[in-house]
Amino acid sequence: MEPNSNIPVPELIYDIDCPYIDIKWQKGYIFVSNAVFRLIGKPSGIRLLWNIAKRSLIIKPTDIEDPDGFPVIGKRYAQRGSLFIGSITLVHEIWATTSWDKTLRYRIVAKYNESSNVAIFEMKNATASEIPKKYS
Repeated sequence: MEPNSNIPVPELIYDIDCPYIDIKWQKGYIFVSNAVFRLIGKPSGIRLLWNIAKRSLIIKPTDIEDPDGFPVIGKRYAQRGSLFIGSITLVHEIWATTSWDKTLRYRIVAKYNESSNVAIFEMKNATASEIPKKYS
């Protein structure tokens, strides 16, 4: 099988200060890089807001006690400084509005809105790459 020329190098390299997310259909994971947390002020929790009309995901800082948020704690977070969020419903909702391939992962770099202190991820800016075997 010929490699797809539209797919970049499998391991995209981003600077440690680049705030990005990776979204994978498989298992419904959203990976949030630690630079996102630094960008929005190292909160104890985050809330994910999906704007279907604008096809964008917003990460907003919140308190660890927020029942609609995800706490930014735990052994895995302490070791890596980043966070895997399992949200099959949200990931399926994102895929329903895009024409993305379910076998690829999609990386999106944040746009920061300083006045609202939120990180905005626009689906139109996603970069596709293959999922390394060790992560599939």
